[in-house]
Amino acid sequence: MNRRIVVAMLCAVLLLAGAGGETPAQSPGRLIVQSQTEPPGLDMTATPATATSGIVFYNVQESLVKVDRHGKLVPSLAERWHTADNRNYTFFLKKGVRFHNGREMKAADVKYCFERALNPETKHPYAKDYEAIGDIIVKDDYTVTFALKTVNANFLQNVARAGASIYPRETVDTMKSHPVGTGPFRFEEWVRGDRVVLVKNGDYHVKGLPKLERVTFRFVTDPNAVLAALKAGDVDASLFGLGPEHVQDLQKDARFQVITGDTTNDVILAMNNSRKPYGDVRVRRAMTYGVNKADVLKGAMFGMGKILGTNVDPLNPYYVDLSKAMGYDPARAKKLLAEAGYPNGFDTVLKVSPQYDYTVRSGQVVADSLKKIGVNVKIEQIEWGQWIARVFREADYDLTIIGHAEAWDIKNYANAKYYYRYDSAKFQDLFNKSEVTVDDKARREIYVDMQKLLVEDAPVVWLFMHPRLAVTKKGLQGLWKDLPASANDLSEVSWAPAK
Repeated sequence: MNRRIVVAMLCAVLLLAGAGGETPAQSPGRLIVQSQTEPPGLDMTATPATATSGIVFYNVQESLVKVDRHGKLVPSLAERWHTADNRNYTFFLKKGVRFHNGREMKAADVKYCFERALNPETKHPYAKDYEAIGDIIVKDDYTVTFALKTVNANFLQNVARAGASIYPRETVDTMKSHPVGTGPFRFEEWVRGDRVVLVKNGDYHVKGLPKLERVTFRFVTDPNAVLAALKAGDVDASLFGLGPEHVQDLQKDARFQVITGDTTNDVILAMNNSRKPYGDVRVRRAMTYGVNKADVLKGAMFGMGKILGTNVDPLNPYYVDLSKAMGYDPARAKKLLAEAGYPNGFDTVLKVSPQYDYTVRSGQVVADSLKKIGVNVKIEQIEWGQWIARVFREADYDLTIIGHAEAWDIKNYANAKYYYRYDSAKFQDLFNKSEVTVDDKARREIYVDMQKLLVEDAPVVWLFMHPRLAVTKKGLQGLWKDLPASANDLSEVSWAPAK
């Protein structure tokens, strides 16, 4: 019997065995969601993992400003804000908003959370986003002003990120396993290796929300196991992790609805710019010319998604389609390799994590493509924890494939210590200029220049935008079609009344 089918069957059995008394799927007011990856922790101030924000952000914890389903910045914990000079931002907080521990949220909590983020000892994953903050002034319990040292054009976007969530200081020591916030759901339990359970916050500050009483995120990694769980009725929805090959099958099944859309998740072939031969821009350009992105998209995602030419995704207002700027050209790739001193190519290692199946699939197509220009790729599969520790944190790799889901993350290419190790003074200058340019037209022009420079420098090979591929049982309503933020906002999700 096919090994993947056996795995799927075993995982489906384990789902049932591990239910631990959970109410069966599609109970009124309850939702069981498949989650592909178990988070390393539930503290968004300690990890940038989308596995964490996908559960916690917007559901358990919230920020002053929110990115809505259309990608627009809208009020959240702040009912409004004001700036007259783009350097001093005053936020007027909603009154009567309570943390899940019962205490009212006040301006002092906002000040505490951001000052903690700026404290180097906390190792906050988004600390650089808040470096422009010079002072945080609490004017009264519901008014707080951020005085910036310099203009920061992305400031409102930054205070809408997962790392800018507001929480009570008294819960800091336990947030990794028990997050407390102001969101529509309260954390109830985390059964390691199986599920995270959230329950309705009856004191939520938005009238009429949430609509669900209980949400269970169940961890199922293997795409075939996800399909089996859906068809068996053990889960109500898969928001990420379903194999693209299953979509057509499920579209024909009257029991399900398929949601496809755009995301901010750009899948890349990262090259270690600090390691030979990738320090040579000719080699990096050769790698880009040598990868048939259309074949990668077809092989990994069955053609679903969009080929990318730079880091900026189609949901970004400054997006420029440069997907054909450095198209597939193996002859040109070989010429560049010869010019760089590699006329016969070279051997290299590609590290991927089977936790994300698309990385393995993409890697196989990439390896076949690069072999045609003399680059011999050995694929090494490592566990997700090892990928985080060795690749992401220590840059111990030649090549790797992963999706970056965070919006507005072009900043990573201005950080020479990021795991790409791309160090371009010209790009850093452009990015820094974009951060202090508030005129939209002028800023757009800078973003166009940054994207063109990224194409020229080729620090990574941008492969494709990972599409939104969600499947739910018929009758579930309120899910977002596109994903302009790294979150699964379930506050408006509900079951349609039975006909």
